[in-house]
Amino acid sequence: MSEDRTTPMRQWPQGGSDSDDQETVFADQESITPPTIPLGDQPPGQPSGPGFVRSAPAGGTTPAPWGPPQGPFGPQRGGIGAPQQPGAPSDQTMIISERAAPVFAWLVVVDGPDKSTIGTVLSLKPDQTMIGRAAGNHIALRDDACSAQHARIRAEAQEGQESTYVLYDMGSSNGTYIGTKETVRADSSRKYRHELQDGDYLLLGETTLVFKKI
Repeated sequence: MSEDRTTPMRQWPQGGSDSDDQETVFADQESITPPTIPLGDQPPGQPSGPGFVRSAPAGGTTPAPWGPPQGPFGPQRGGIGAPQQPGAPSDQTMIISERAAPVFAWLVVVDGPDKSTIGTVLSLKPDQTMIGRAAGNHIALRDDACSAQHARIRAEAQEGQESTYVLYDMGSSNGTYIGTKETVRADSSRKYRHELQDGDYLLLGETTLVFKKI
C-alpha cells in the first residue's frame, strides 16, 4: 500500500459533535481518511459539515470549460475548446499579415569590349550593388573605359510601394548614360542619379547593359 502523503489536521473545530463528523478508520497500521463528498454533490437533506454554508449558484449552472462554444444557432464547430478528432484538419486559417512583395532585378550585358560576357545575367543585391572595373566591386566589368568604382545601384523602399532601384554615378571619368537603345549614347542621356525602369539601357564606359526587374 502506498504511503499517505496527506498532511493530517492537528485540531478539529471546537463545538458540538455532528453526526457527519469524519472519522479515521485504521487498517493495517495505516490511517485512511474516507473520501469527502464535494460541495454541491452531497445528497439532499444531509448537513454540509462544520463551517460550510450551502447556497444555490447564481445565474444557473456554469458550463464546463471544455465544452464547445455556443453561438446564436447552437454549438459552434472548430471553436477553442472543441474536441478535435485525431488527424482531422483544423477549421481555422492562420491570417498572414500583409508585407511588401519582393522585387528581383538584374543587368544583362548586351555589348562591350569583352565579347565573351555578352548575354551574361548579373543579379543585383537586395540592398546595394557596386559596379566598376576594380575586382572588389559586386559587378566587375572588363572595360578600361570604366572607372574603378563607376556607379552603384541602391534599392530604396518607398512607403506603400515596391522597392525602386536607383543608380548613382560615383564621379566616373567617362560618365554614366541611361536611355533607350537608340538614345543611350546621346549627351542628354548622361545621368548622375536615375530611378531605373524595366528595359532601361545603361552605358558604362564602352559596356552596354539592360536593366530588368520583376
